[in-house]
Amino acid sequence: MMKLLCFSLLLIAASCMKSPTQYEYSDGSANRYVITENTLEYIPVKPEESSTGMYSGGEPKLVSITNDQYKTVASLFETAFENTNAHMTDRPKMSGLIVSITGNTSQQAILKPNSEEKTNIESQLKAMLNNH
Repeated sequence: MMKLLCFSLLLIAASCMKSPTQYEYSDGSANRYVITENTLEYIPVKPEESSTGMYSGGEPKLVSITNDQYKTVASLFETAFENTNAHMTDRPKMSGLIVSITGNTSQQAILKPNSEEKTNIESQLKAMLNNH
């Protein structure tokens, strides 16, 4: 009986823990950035995937990030989600796509090409990649 009680409490505690949020960003050329609590992964477009058949986003890269860097990115994404004036419904070239995934829940928004939110996210991600 005690084992069953302990197991039940463990299950309840595990279900109450909040899953860490993963963020994803696709830039205007469809290069992808995947941000977890510990890593930033850059997944570039290959020429065969580009609309022209010639564009290359460069080399893929995976870097470790600090908790502070993760929090900075999370804050930029949350600000971008909240500012619906920076959003648009269609995804033309040069726009940005932001996604957040927490457990089984996800949300996404398309950022206008010249929005401050898009610029801030891209600047932060590029700085984090270039510092490694």
